[in-house]
Amino acid sequence: MERVVVGRDAENSIVSGHLWVFSNEVLEKPAGVAPGESVEIYGQKGRLLGVGYINPRSLISVRLLARERISIDPQFFERRIRDALRLREGRFEGSFRAVNTESDFLPGLVIDKYEECVALQFLTAGMERQREAIVEAVERVLSPGAIVLRNDSPAREEEGLPQYRETIKGSVADGVIIRVGPLKFRVDVLEGHKTGFYFDQRENRLLLEGYARGASVLDCFSYTGAFGLYALYFGARSVTFVDSSARSMDVCRENMKLNGLSGGEFVKSDVFDFLRSSEEAYDLMILDPPSFIKTKKKIKEGEKGHIDLHKKALRRLADDGLLFTFSCSHHMRRQRFRDLARVAAYGAADIYLLRELSQAADHPVLLTIPETEYLKGLILRVRKR
Repeated sequence: MERVVVGRDAENSIVSGHLWVFSNEVLEKPAGVAPGESVEIYGQKGRLLGVGYINPRSLISVRLLARERISIDPQFFERRIRDALRLREGRFEGSFRAVNTESDFLPGLVIDKYEECVALQFLTAGMERQREAIVEAVERVLSPGAIVLRNDSPAREEEGLPQYRETIKGSVADGVIIRVGPLKFRVDVLEGHKTGFYFDQRENRLLLEGYARGASVLDCFSYTGAFGLYALYFGARSVTFVDSSARSMDVCRENMKLNGLSGGEFVKSDVFDFLRSSEEAYDLMILDPPSFIKTKKKIKEGEKGHIDLHKKALRRLADDGLLFTFSCSHHMRRQRFRDLARVAAYGAADIYLLRELSQAADHPVLLTIPETEYLKGLILRVRKR
């Protein structure tokens, strides 16, 4: 492997447990190195810090894979995937996130298991370069009936990679039916958001059991309808699903029928427009929007978006109503998310924090890498003034 030398700050970061080296922390690197090429990483005094891969065109220039000198081959990926499965052992059914990038010491790799289908995402040049080795390891460990490559994430553009989707084994033309807890969902593994389903909200949806009975519910940014369907399952009087995608509305309807549920109303609309124009007051509301803050440069803009969304939502929430609200950006800090909800309620309501929420356990948080904790949620009781 080629040799990369990093500065003191990067060395301290790696020793403390992080896996990233930023471009301004690289002191020496080989000329003409290819994006994704494996490298050995050294400190200024010649200490071997580990092996990883480099992309000279990326802000995160080097990502660590191991803290010792080791070959990056199919056996390496097989060991890492087995380690990730042991971390989740006995806690999930047939569908879950099997590998979650940095959380499982495989930066740039996502593996989602949908029953007998596996969806892979290679988010970085380093993982794209190891495509064949990773697929071989997945075959050995998971023996899937179908394998889909969902390499259409915008993150790949920053790595200089093309976007594509490909089924390399089996067929998923009709989607995959999965069970998550007590409910079933049809997942469009080829065309759906991310790889088709959001496993990270698995445990938060179950919390509706204590709040949804007899309530009128508004599920904003509903996508496959998982939150709203859990609300119906747990006894909600009615659920209004709102999403801007007609395809998502069709999937919501299908999933409601799949579970033998009723009481859903489906509205194709921009959520901001719906909240602005609606006159209905809801007992319980769910706000699970896409990321408003994708980069540090977007923090202020994203915060304004959250405040605006919460203001509009609070107007449509009944007095003494409940709000489940989320941010899925690692740039959003927990305390700041609380503050934005408080600012939105200024002069209009008193809000009580009932519970703080995070991502499901198949998206583990590695405390040495703060960025692995991205999902923040609040359950709020709202009393109008």
